[in-house]
Amino acid sequence: MGTVHIRHANTPLALGLALRLLADGGTGVAPDSARTAPCVLPPPAVRAWQIGALAPDRLQHASLAFSLGLALGIMSGEPAAAGGAAALALAKEAADGRRGRFDRGDLLAGLAGAACAALAIAAVER
Repeated sequence: MGTVHIRHANTPLALGLALRLLADGGTGVAPDSARTAPCVLPPPAVRAWQIGALAPDRLQHASLAFSLGLALGIMSGEPAAAGGAAALALAKEAADGRRGRFDRGDLLAGLAGAACAALAIAAVER
């Protein structure tokens, strides 16, 4: 029995994820944010790793975009399919922008992760 190759089988999944990210899940405010009192920021030496280029949140954005881009590229066999991860990163930050939490660094981290995935797929497909 032959193998069936479906070229755009991941399209519904990508669309569903994008719609979920763009959907407003209620008020747009975290449930526990009303109870938190203003806090004192840590010293600048501690904040540097929390808000810099290698902040844990930015590394999560990059690794998620890389993983999604790699999965999309492997499924389709084309490096350009990793652009789907870049589109999801853009959609996520656009949704955050509607709530006043757009972060250019997170967007750049997502785009960098998707670009690395495209390069990895291109190297594997040679």
